[in-house]
Amino acid sequence: MRYPAVFLLCLALGCGPSVETSSVPSPPASPSAPPSRTVVTGSVVNLRQGPGTVYAVVGRVHQGDTLVVMGEAEGWYRVYLPDLSLFAWISAGLTSGAELP
Repeated sequence: MRYPAVFLLCLALGCGPSVETSSVPSPPASPSAPPSRTVVTGSVVNLRQGPGTVYAVVGRVHQGDTLVVMGEAEGWYRVYLPDLSLFAWISAGLTSGAELP
């Protein structure tokens, strides 16, 4: 197959269609703060599906249990129990030691 001289010249000089790529630098990885932990102070405390007593009970914890705090809403902590793979809510007033940013 024969190519016209203009086409070959264009390829040699790089005047054909070009694809422009721009690399957007990703933001530097910031070290994530370790999750906060809280200790249950009530003797037997209900874990709820949402932040309030109107939500269903999804489990119970006992005094001295340590929970991983993932968030907070209106006097309630969203906690994670890794042994049960469970996210739930607990009243902040029945715990101690959590320090959220």
